Amino acid sequence: MAIDLTDRYFAPEFMRGGMARWKLDRDAWPVRAIVLHHAAGWYGPPLGPDASHREEEERVHSLARDHHARFGIGPGYHYVAFPSGRLYAAGKAGTHRAHTKGRNPETGRYWNVEAIGVCALGDYERSGRDDPTPGLRDAIEEAVEEIRGFRFTLPNTPVFGHGATPTVDASGDSAPQATSCPGRRLTPLLATVNRPAPPDVSAELAAIRAAAEAIERKLRAA
Repeated sequence: MAIDLTDRYFAPEFMRGGMARWKLDRDAWPVRAIVLHHAAGWYGPPLGPDASHREEEERVHSLARDHHARFGIGPGYHYVAFPSGRLYAAGKAGTHRAHTKGRNPETGRYWNVEAIGVCALGDYERSGRDDPTPGLRDAIEEAVEEIRGFRFTLPNTPVFGHGATPTVDASGDSAPQATSCPGRRLTPLLATVNRPAPPDVSAELAAIRAAAEAIERKLRAA
C-alpha cells in the first residue's frame, strides 16, 4: 500500500487559489486513464534502491515546492515511485493536478482532470542514466493496481506513457505531448501494466469440483 502523504499537500500552501479550486467530484469526473511520468528534472542528488524513507520524503517535498511555484499545485502528480520500491500517494485522487497537458480526444476534457499521474523518480531516457530497478517496477505496478481499484475508476483503464498520451487542444485538433517522458528505459513496462488480467474462473472451477464430488459419491454408493 502506498505511503500516504496526501494530507500534507492537501493544504492552501500547496494549492494556489484555494483548495476548492482543485477539488473534484469523482462521481461526475471518473478516472479514465493513468499517465506514467519520470522526474528527469533536478530535484536533488539521484536516489538509488538503498535510499532512506526520509530522503524520499524530502524529494517528494522538493517536487511539491517546485510544482507549486510553476503550476500552482504541488506535487503535480498523484503518486511518486522510487527505486527502493516505496510508493507515495502525494495528491488526493479527488483533486486535479498538473502533470499532462491537453485534453482527452474522446471527451474533450483535460487530462489533468480525467487522469491520475504516476511519477517514477529518476531519468529513464538519457543514456548512461538510470535503469528501472525491480523495486521501482513493483511500485509502479502497485500504483496502477491501487488506482484501478478505486470505485470511480472506469473498467479497463489504460496506462499511457506521458509522451504517447493521445491529446487534442480546445478545438479538437491533435496536440502531441512533445516529450519522451517517461523515457525509453521505462516505456517497456507499459506493455506489462496494460496486459489484460486473467479471467476469473473460480466459479467454473467450483462447479467442476462439485460435479466431480457428486459423481464420486454416486460411484461409492453403487
